[in-house]
Amino acid sequence: MEQNLINLWKYEALSQVLSALSENAEIRDVLIFKGALILNRRLGTDRLSLDIDSNLDTDFSLQVPDRSDQKSFLETHIPLAVSRYFEKQSPVRFEVSRVKVDLKPRVEHPKGWNAFQVKITLIDHQLAGVRGLPALTIDVAAPETLTEDSIDEIQWNGSTIRAYTLERIAGEKARAFLSTLPSYREKMKKPGEAIRVKDLYDLTRILENKPITDETFWATAGKEFQLACESRYIDCRGGISFKESWSETKAAFENESIIPRGIDFKTAEEALDSIVSLWEQQGVIPFEFALPT
Repeated sequence: MEQNLINLWKYEALSQVLSALSENAEIRDVLIFKGALILNRRLGTDRLSLDIDSNLDTDFSLQVPDRSDQKSFLETHIPLAVSRYFEKQSPVRFEVSRVKVDLKPRVEHPKGWNAFQVKITLIDHQLAGVRGLPALTIDVAAPETLTEDSIDEIQWNGSTIRAYTLERIAGEKARAFLSTLPSYREKMKKPGEAIRVKDLYDLTRILENKPITDETFWATAGKEFQLACESRYIDCRGGISFKESWSETKAAFENESIIPRGIDFKTAEEALDSIVSLWEQQGVIPFEFALPT
């Protein structure tokens, strides 16, 4: 299969998997969903998503603090939820071949930021002659501090799931971009990684839906940005922090194959500038969070 067809298949299959998870009460209590699938629903738009993003619920992590027990929970309930959902299809299209849950990182994170990556391999009976279909990924991040503005319930395929609000997603997109820039990598002694330019693209999409004149929305998004940064000790000195390594950001944005051509770099830069300028006016930034001693 060509790569664009593979991506379309993954997007369709992932949507089905999220529908399966949404019908499972145990999963609904433990995972809070975010990422591109949720952003699309919030915006009423459609952009390819190649994984499912989620966070562990804080209450669950307190009740089940041991990583191996958390892993066992996911290993039990995710295959069960997905298999039951697919078995109800008529005709049955998908079948679960394998579910693998990995620890991320493999050893205990020094700051407790323990996560999981779930790989689901499916059999697609509509593509019986196609071999080597890619595994689907569910990323399960460590719990984060959330407020009543961070999450709310949405309907997904007739079921109710907890998901990040658009304000929280906007704040997380800004944080995720900063987390890949040199200053933070140096602060945390992290190895280099690709600049997350797709988050600039998504921030621009959000701004198109929620114009900068909606100061209430962006004030809440700013508070969520600050809260998200605090949980990972990310500093923001203002516009200067976002423009660090800006030439590299421009090159990465213009060469990123998964970014649709509907938003160019100049538009994304102007969107970022307007958001950051408002946050500076509102007193959201600058801020700094020292590492614990």
